[in-house]
Amino acid sequence: MFMGKKILAVVPARSGSKGVPDKNMRVLAGKTLIGRAGECLKQVQWIDKRIISTDSPIYAREGEKYGLEAPFLRPKELSIDTASALDTMTHALLEAENTYKETFDIILIIQPTSPLRASEDIENSIRLLVNLKADSVVTVNKLSLDSHPKKILTIKNNRLNFFNKAGKFVTSRQSLDDSYYWRNGVCYALTRNCLIKKKQIITNNTVPLVIEREGVSIDEPIDLEWAEFLLNREKRL
Repeated sequence: MFMGKKILAVVPARSGSKGVPDKNMRVLAGKTLIGRAGECLKQVQWIDKRIISTDSPIYAREGEKYGLEAPFLRPKELSIDTASALDTMTHALLEAENTYKETFDIILIIQPTSPLRASEDIENSIRLLVNLKADSVVTVNKLSLDSHPKKILTIKNNRLNFFNKAGKFVTSRQSLDDSYYWRNGVCYALTRNCLIKKKQIITNNTVPLVIEREGVSIDEPIDLEWAEFLLNREKRL
């Protein structure tokens, strides 16, 4: 609990990933991605309940090894590629409230596929959410200038064109503004009202928490190697 607010942390981990099969069970620095999420959450004392939302009994048992409770299994319709994060989290919250017979004020979404998180990231997200009376807090990283919208190209009829027409006037990297960010999945913190009533995760009252260190989201096998490199580099520094 933080400032009178009950907190539910949810680790979403469906089993049907395609880019990296059984992605959430892949091992990084000696622990599965599920395990890394659970271990990090155990370091945040303010959290009232830590659960895993999964369709797999195997994943559920893995979560329990690292301090995550598994009070339910996610239904099939919420375990497919097209299932929305909003529907998945709403189901997790309502099932948890029914199980524990209590109402949670704050919901944390802790994605196993964003393993380079620190407990301070979660704590800072909670502080911002409560202190700024926001609907939600989303952790982000600054977008590399190589991926700037003005540098993105499209192919149509076998011809290149600028995604943003202003791109043709860019003459140097220095002329590009650096005010673009990407969601790194380290932590989403949102109020119950934001999820249940507004039915949104990002609203016009969402506050960013900018993570300065390198971020990675595990979507392809190479991402695991990159994450391993970054973890080893941190140990050397």
